[in-house]
Amino acid sequence: MQFIRLPVQQAEFFNKYLPVAELSVWIIFLLWSIQYLGSRGQLITLVPFLVFIILILYLAWYSLKDITTGVIFKTGKTHHINDHISVAGITGKITAMGMRNIEIEDYSGQIVTIPYSKIVGNIMLKSYPSQSLLSHNFRMKIAANENKDIFRTIENMHISILTLPWSSQKKEPKISIEMETDQYYILSITIFSLDESYFKKTEKYLQQQYKGTVL
Repeated sequence: MQFIRLPVQQAEFFNKYLPVAELSVWIIFLLWSIQYLGSRGQLITLVPFLVFIILILYLAWYSLKDITTGVIFKTGKTHHINDHISVAGITGKITAMGMRNIEIEDYSGQIVTIPYSKIVGNIMLKSYPSQSLLSHNFRMKIAANENKDIFRTIENMHISILTLPWSSQKKEPKISIEMETDQYYILSITIFSLDESYFKKTEKYLQQQYKGTVL
């Protein structure tokens, strides 16, 4: 097969399914051998060979299970390349669906390979990039003498963030006190939006509104 000149797509197809074809040929040959030797009363000589084959098939069961599950998964045609899904604790984009594994590129750019058998029984959620929320965490220092009621300040800041047109209305911001002194407070703020370009705008707005400093 390595010396046959084929178009790229055909070569990928043959390389992908050649192991399955080889396995099928060996199974057919094994069945024929059993019938051939059995008809001549020589089946006893095949026993050690059969034990070896059973052992190999037992060790290869996990691979066969992944292949079988992969065929069922791809036959369903519910998921395709470049779909965004969340499964087995991994969220990202499907980059490849191989014979045994599915490859997912998470939002940090890492490629995660998951065997098909590992996703059986797991709930797969299909997401859409346009609706995926991005998060951003930053720290802000505000003066204590201008914010004597810090909890009221946090509540007002929470409302201010939600009123911004680019802030997410589905997931509310998170604000907590990280450090407190007589002179200042340091707040930990997490905001959510559909586009990361809005994060700096939110920081600038809060600095002007509450006379704080982003750390």
